[in-house]
Amino acid sequence: MKRLLALVVLALACIPAMRAQEKDSIKMEDLYSPKVTTISTGEGQLERFHGRLMFTGNNRYLSAADVDNAFMKKYYGAQRLQNWGQYLWSLGVSYMVTDLIFSAINLNGQNNILKDPSMWIGGICTLVGGAMDFGGWVRLGKLADTYNSDPSVRRNYSLELGPTRSGGYGLSLNF
Repeated sequence: MKRLLALVVLALACIPAMRAQEKDSIKMEDLYSPKVTTISTGEGQLERFHGRLMFTGNNRYLSAADVDNAFMKKYYGAQRLQNWGQYLWSLGVSYMVTDLIFSAINLNGQNNILKDPSMWIGGICTLVGGAMDFGGWVRLGKLADTYNSDPSVRRNYSLELGPTRSGGYGLSLNF
């Protein structure tokens, strides 16, 4: 029971560390990213920002209204892969650290940590979770590059009020 309680405490302590994944992370007091110096009316380029995609022009996250459905499915898949990877590697690291702490406290003649199955399980979870986290991060970067270079993934529609051919005014939805 003590081991489970220590594992839960260490897992909760690792959550803030896994959220600070980029070197240009912002502080709690800052409202905008340090890379963005001016706020313009345009959307700007799309870039990775803490496991999501954000427009650099107005610091707005990508939404389903901005892109087509196939792109959004890929986006959600990459986010899900990265999130599950972060949870898995933080669980593995906390499991290994907990086991090391209990091994150091309970020195009962067994100092061979490499034969401990919980160390192997924690190591495998850490490696698999790290690979999943990195894979999701790479996919998000590729999706941002695709959005910035290929205008066909963007959802283009407009609602216009204007004159019609018959001489009156009308409302038109273009998509």
